Amino acid sequence: MPTDASKLESVTRLAIAVFLALIVAGCGSVSRSGEPASTSPSSPPPMATTSDCEPLPHTALTSRTSPAIENRATMYLTGVSEDTEYNGCSAIVMFDFEKQAPGPGFEVSYQPASTAKFEDGSGNPVDIDGTAFLVVKLTPAMTAKIDGDHVTKTYTGPNRVQSDVPSFIKEIVKTGDFENTVTWVIGLDEKRPFKTNASGSQLEVDIG
Repeated sequence: MPTDASKLESVTRLAIAVFLALIVAGCGSVSRSGEPASTSPSSPPPMATTSDCEPLPHTALTSRTSPAIENRATMYLTGVSEDTEYNGCSAIVMFDFEKQAPGPGFEVSYQPASTAKFEDGSGNPVDIDGTAFLVVKLTPAMTAKIDGDHVTKTYTGPNRVQSDVPSFIKEIVKTGDFENTVTWVIGLDEKRPFKTNASGSQLEVDIG
C-alpha cells in the first residue's frame, strides 16, 4: 500500500499541474487590464448615418444649378477627387478645370438608378456601387481639346474614383462625355444633403 508520504507527493504534483494549466490558459484569454483579450483583428468603426451627424450649413436634398450665363465658355476638366472627413459625416468631391471665367456650368441632383446608371449617348448600362446616386452634369465642358485631327486630353485620370479611407461615398463614376456635357455619378450609401461651391477653376460638391 502507498505510504502517507507518497500520497502527499501525488497530491502535491497534481496541484502543481492544475496551477500551471490555469496560468497557461489565462495567458491566452486575459489582457493586462483583466478583460478577455481579442484574438481577431480590429475592424473599422461603422460608417456614420445621417441620423448620427450634424448637417452641414445650407445643405439640402434638392438640385443645385449654376446661374444661367449666355455663351458660357467651355470648361476643360483636369481632375476629380474626394476629400473625406475622418468622422464619417461629411465629404467633398472636387472637379478641377483649366481656369477660365466665369467658371463651370453645372446641374447636381439626385436621380433614380433607372436614369443615373446609364452612359450618355450610347445608353449602355453602367455598374455603380451605392443605393443613392448624385448626378453631376458639367456643361459646356470637355475632357480634351480638339484641333482638327489633333486631340489633347486635359483629363487623364480614371473613370472610376474611389476613396482610400472608409467613406459613405462608394465610388465616383464618369458616365458621359458627349455633346459638350461631361457627366459623373456619385454613388452613396444613402441620400445625404449637399451644396455646391464654384469658382473659375473648380466645382466643389459638399455632402453631409
